[in-house]
Amino acid sequence: MDITSVASGLAFPEGPAVDSQGRLHWTEIAGQRIGRLEPDGSVATFAHTGGGPNGCAFGPDGNLYVCNNGGSWPLVPSTEGRGSGPGGPGSIQRIAPDGTVETILEEIDGAPLVGPNDCCFDAEGGLYFTDPDWQGIPASVCYLAADGTASRAYTGIRFPNGLGVTDDNRFLIVAESMTGNMLGFKIERPGVLSPEPKSNGSIGRRSIPDGFCFDSAGRMIIAGHQTANMFVLDAADGRPRFVVDLPEAGPTNCCFGGDDFTTLFVTSSDQGNMLAIDWDVPGMKLHPDR
Repeated sequence: MDITSVASGLAFPEGPAVDSQGRLHWTEIAGQRIGRLEPDGSVATFAHTGGGPNGCAFGPDGNLYVCNNGGSWPLVPSTEGRGSGPGGPGSIQRIAPDGTVETILEEIDGAPLVGPNDCCFDAEGGLYFTDPDWQGIPASVCYLAADGTASRAYTGIRFPNGLGVTDDNRFLIVAESMTGNMLGFKIERPGVLSPEPKSNGSIGRRSIPDGFCFDSAGRMIIAGHQTANMFVLDAADGRPRFVVDLPEAGPTNCCFGGDDFTTLFVTSSDQGNMLAIDWDVPGMKLHPDR
């Protein structure tokens, strides 16, 4: 596979997402901003979020929805890992096309969000997001419905991280970073998950499953943080397919983009780079833009 770097010098990039015009965006946790790749290949700032922007996804309204972990990173941009920044409440933010940032959710049923990490939309326009606890306490997958109501859909995952709704909108897959497992929940109805998850594969304890995405061949491509690997599993049953070796360690997330949707963009966060991989099939078209 052809692997190139399309952006460098980023302050711990995460959460890549492509808008309706095909422009690549990403979060920079240590940089407290949303970056964007311009048509000429330059990097621009789309918005300043404050805190620690982690995962993001474009909604059916054209706005960018951001999981902000509250800012427990150094204010000075760094790629040296999680630091002792000012902290603050975790939140879900909404960013308009002009870069205006609005905080839309900070608590659910009176309990503050801990540190929202990653998010995805379902076919109904609702937003699933993970809310892990860095102290290792089993934590939640949450749901923000299109009407603005929010709930904790499931609690009991040891650091819930990346997540995604399958092509048929029937299952939610969640990466459990503390165990190396991928967990599958049946979606009973929007925001309501099966009482207990089933195993949907594992990348083992030597690596940390972080963000992931689906391709159109029914595969999950999972960023194996603390390695230089992207792990490819069958999305239906978690069977391992193959492993992609990256030129550097520290991938955290990925998404598809490019003119034919066959470019896999990978945030190489430890090195501050955005990598691009020529993939053999297009990515899965994301909900709700199908």
